[in-house]
Amino acid sequence: MNPTLSIWLELSRVLAALVVFVGHSVALGVAPQEVGMAWHRTADDAVTAFFVISGLVIAHSTRASKATLSDYALARLSRVYSVALPTVLFALAVDHMGMHFDVTQYAPNWQYPKLWLYLPLHWLFLGETWLGAIYPFTMAPYWSLGYEVWYYVLFGCITFLAGRTRWVVVAAVLLIMGPRIWLLLPTWWLGVVLLRWLDRLRMGRGAAFGLMALALAAYALFLLSGVRGATDAASRQLYAWFSSVLTAPFHQGSTVHVLSDYVVALLFAAFLVGCASCRFGFGTRAEALIRAAAAHTFTFYLIHFTLLVFARALGYASVSWGVYGGILGAILITTWGLARIGEQRRGWYRTLFARAWRALSGLRGALKFS
Repeated sequence: MNPTLSIWLELSRVLAALVVFVGHSVALGVAPQEVGMAWHRTADDAVTAFFVISGLVIAHSTRASKATLSDYALARLSRVYSVALPTVLFALAVDHMGMHFDVTQYAPNWQYPKLWLYLPLHWLFLGETWLGAIYPFTMAPYWSLGYEVWYYVLFGCITFLAGRTRWVVVAAVLLIMGPRIWLLLPTWWLGVVLLRWLDRLRMGRGAAFGLMALALAAYALFLLSGVRGATDAASRQLYAWFSSVLTAPFHQGSTVHVLSDYVVALLFAAFLVGCASCRFGFGTRAEALIRAAAAHTFTFYLIHFTLLVFARALGYASVSWGVYGGILGAILITTWGLARIGEQRRGWYRTLFARAWRALSGLRGALKFS
């Protein structure tokens, strides 16, 4: 990891979040009519890029900080729950407001009357496991957090446990995860592997820019040549095989076209290899702006779909470009405000979890002594 790659990762997060926004606004019929449906599919590719970035960053931060298991656990808990707790409650509140304008946008509403069941399920990230493919209320992007958190758990077990305990716990985690989460694990773990190989993949600046251009051209060819259609079809065949092996029909949930996701992950990883060696400077002000925007992408990613559904409940559909910009602006302002009590206060959440951990440790010690 070097400063050049770090800023490219931040820029990639910002651009990927915006692509996901456009794709979802198209799928919901909010975007201007000129924006084609191809953006919806490209949004899926942007989420794949998020997985690769996540694996790389988690592996780097763990290695660079020389963290212990408790350090790692506190870091992951504070990162995840600083957004998961406020955004799920935010989505619940916004959905109830939206129902007063157009309840049909929130049907079926089977989760809302059973919050005692579904809030714990979502905060334990069980919505994409064997229990089904369930995201909280209208917060559709939350599905990826249900994958990513289990990848954090798996990585922590492999990294910090040893001997027989490691493999018993890893087997238990994999069993809990289930086939949907297994399928996208290679895209996240690719980031881990990439970090370990970056030093060996250094190249000259010209070659780095060439590799970045080649990766982008290959992605365009993948989209336009029909190859993605073939990998999509192969993905459906894979899902059919899962259904024949499992005791119940396999529901792919959010893992809609996994083999295509593998191709996108590999192309994005190649792009990042080039980024690591390109030595391109954005300038101090631009880098500060990119980092400030990237620091809010987690919140933006999780809440934008809920706010787009709310916009539909207010009657906004196939809007003009001016109104579309206004909707995006409103979502950005809301993101900034919600982040003030969420991901921007990660230290507060870390302290809270550290106190809880010490209290539990003290309780265990007292019970053992007694």
